[in-house]
Amino acid sequence: MTTLFAILLANTVLAANQYDEQKVLYHVNYHEQSRINETLVNVANHLEALGEDRVDIKVMIHGKAIEYLIAANDDEGKQMQLDSLRMNGVQFLVCGNTLNGYNITLEDLYEVEPEDMVQAGLPAIVDLQQKGYIYVRP
Repeated sequence: MTTLFAILLANTVLAANQYDEQKVLYHVNYHEQSRINETLVNVANHLEALGEDRVDIKVMIHGKAIEYLIAANDDEGKQMQLDSLRMNGVQFLVCGNTLNGYNITLEDLYEVEPEDMVQAGLPAIVDLQQKGYIYVRP
């Protein structure tokens, strides 16, 4: 039993030290529910691989992807997925231009706060890249 514990402990330490700290920006502007779900699984896997204290993840939601946050108001599965990621430090950013285009407000989206809104998604993406965030678009 002691040997098994030592191996598990060594694997945990190795995994924690395998990657440097990271700042990552996931870009989601597509409508396909399955693709959005797969992206959110990627985010969860990313968190698990590094640990929430070693990675800063932001997810930019704009365009047709905003419909996912609207639908989450009435979908417990989506709520659980979003809540789990948020509880682990993931910030979901939303585009003000998209809200205007859909003629909606933050209140129409599931659990989005004013600090989560950016004026325009693409300039915000570039700004975050300039601040050292690595761009990922699964």
